[in-house]
Amino acid sequence: MRLSFGACWAGVAYLFSWLVTTGCNPGRSDAASRGTDSEGTTLATPSEGGTTGVVGASSTGEAGTGVPATGTGALVTPPPDLAPELAPTPVEPCESHAAEGDCDAAGCIWFATERVADRSSCALEPAGFCATASASTGDEDYDSAFFKRVGDVVHLRRVGRKSSDFPGPEHPAGWTECGLGPGDPDECACVCAAGRCPGDIALALLDACGAPRPCDDEVDGDACLYQSLAAAAAASLRLRNLLDGRSVDDRVFLRGDGTATWMRSTCDPRDHSCSDRKWELPRLCTLRDRAVFTACAASAQLDPQCRDVAAWFTDCKLAPPTCP
Repeated sequence: MRLSFGACWAGVAYLFSWLVTTGCNPGRSDAASRGTDSEGTTLATPSEGGTTGVVGASSTGEAGTGVPATGTGALVTPPPDLAPELAPTPVEPCESHAAEGDCDAAGCIWFATERVADRSSCALEPAGFCATASASTGDEDYDSAFFKRVGDVVHLRRVGRKSSDFPGPEHPAGWTECGLGPGDPDECACVCAAGRCPGDIALALLDACGAPRPCDDEVDGDACLYQSLAAAAAASLRLRNLLDGRSVDDRVFLRGDGTATWMRSTCDPRDHSCSDRKWELPRLCTLRDRAVFTACAASAQLDPQCRDVAAWFTDCKLAPPTCP
């Protein structure tokens, strides 16, 4: 059969169009529906159930083990799943515990310490301290105090037999002893330091003033005391009483100007504490009117009010020991 010239050109045009459509590769007739990248790597399309842009994904839509392809077609291995490391539980230092129960629960040592509530009177108040370790002077009769500054507060731990209401040689380890250096805080002046107590020192200074002691050999009762109180002259008086089983020793140093320096010591004869008395700090006091003491001296009966040394004064305040 003979074909016309026009029909022949139409056949050529059809063949050329078919070659362009199939990518000049008769075996790749589905290339248009699948596509290729610049390196000839076949990429799955959504129409085949794969995940676009993922190499090695399942063509059935099942979860594969493929990883995202980089721009160069390289495979990246994901890091293994690691469980996060738990931070260690912080251990609070012993000093952070402000309550005795918490201190004991943490395996620390609780000390009954004090702080000076009023420097003018040396009044002490409980404080308490939680320590890591304890130390000891090794001598229950050694009277002193150890201190540590915590913030703005100076904590004191008194040790010894007469320096503290909590007798014993133990104190927190690492604390500084009062009385051993020039860096002592003012609070150390209110407590025993390095074997010497402030009351003992003050009494020694006042005794050294050498004031007359008119009533030491008095055998006529307390009349001598009241007569000395009524007189306007310097003198040193001593009065001892037994109150509620405790021995109370009072020293009154009359200054001859209507005032007196008063010191007191208490002890318990049952525990031998009177062999080494604990003297309080000296107080400067204003004497009551002379007529009060004149009346006591003239009284035939013993008036308990007359023997109450605290009733001899109208007001008192702590003051350094000085001679009249």
